[in-house]
Amino acid sequence: MRVLITGADGFVGSHLARYLVENTGAEILGLGLRESLEGDPWDRCDYRKCDILDEGKLREILLDFRPQYIFHLAAQSSVQQSWERWELTYDIALKGQCHLMDAARDSGEEIRIHVACSAEEYGEVSEDELPLKESHPLKPATPYAMSKVIQDYLAVFYHQAYGLETIRTRAFNQTGPGQSPHFVVSDFAYQIARIEAKKEPPLIKVGNLSARRDFTDVRDVVRAYWELLRRGEPGEVYNVCSGRDYSIQEILEKLLAISPMEIQVEVDPARVRPLDIPVLKGDNSRMRELTGWEPVIPMEETLRDVLDWWRERE
Repeated sequence: MRVLITGADGFVGSHLARYLVENTGAEILGLGLRESLEGDPWDRCDYRKCDILDEGKLREILLDFRPQYIFHLAAQSSVQQSWERWELTYDIALKGQCHLMDAARDSGEEIRIHVACSAEEYGEVSEDELPLKESHPLKPATPYAMSKVIQDYLAVFYHQAYGLETIRTRAFNQTGPGQSPHFVVSDFAYQIARIEAKKEPPLIKVGNLSARRDFTDVRDVVRAYWELLRRGEPGEVYNVCSGRDYSIQEILEKLLAISPMEIQVEVDPARVRPLDIPVLKGDNSRMRELTGWEPVIPMEETLRDVLDWWRERE
C-alpha cells in the first residue's frame, strides 16, 4: 500500500505520517517545501521537496510513486497570514489542487484522495445553529476560509466530472505538540515557555479571548483522516471535531494553571483579527456513525504536551 502526503512538512503532516508508519505498514512518501526532514517519523518513511505549484515535478512524482491513497494537506494554513498573503493562499488552493487532481486523474491508477478542508468555511453562526452539521450553508469570512471553500468545491467537481474518489473533511480547530505559534494554543504555550526560561518578562500577550472554538488533539484528528479516507463515501464531506467548545479564555487559564510562574495577561491590538467568528462548534455524528471514531485525548493532556514541547525547545 502506497500513501502520498502533500504538505507533509507541516504540523498535521508529520503527525499523520507518524500515525501511518506505526499503524498501517504503508509505504509513505511525503511532499513539502523544506529541503529535507530529519528525525521521527522521517527516519522511517520517504520525503521529497516539491512545491505543489510546480505541476511538472508533481506529475513526475505521482507517475513514479503511483500512490493508492493521497492525503492533500498542502495549504497556506494560517488565518492571520491569509489576510497578509491572500494571493498565495488562493494560488495554493486552486492551482495546487488542480495540479494534484489532474496528475492523479492522468495516472491511470485507482486513487482515493482526502482533501483537508476546514470548519472556517461555515463562517459566522448564531448560538441556535450549533452544533454545525455538514449541511450548514458555507459563509466564508476570511481569505483562508474562502480558499478552503475553493478546495471543497474542487474536490466535488473532480469527483462528479472525472470520477475521482475524493473524500472531504471539515476539521474544526486542532492543536498538539509541534504546532506553529501562529495558532492560539501553541502561541500561548510558546510565550509561557519563554517566560519560564527567563527569556521574556512574565507578561503574555493575547488577542480576542471571548471566541469559542471546538478543539481536537491533532493525534485524534489524523486517526479520523485515515478512517475517513478508507471508509468515507466518495464525493462526500465529514466534520472532524470533538463536539465540545472552549473559550480562548478557558484555554489560556488552563495553560497558566500548568505553569508555576505568576504571569500577567495583556491584550495586544495587533493580535486581534480584522474579522473573527465568535463561536464554532461541530456535530461529528456523521463521521462517528460511519467509523466509530471519537476523540480520546483529554484537553488537559493536550495542553500539557504542547507546553512541554515548547519547554524542551526553550
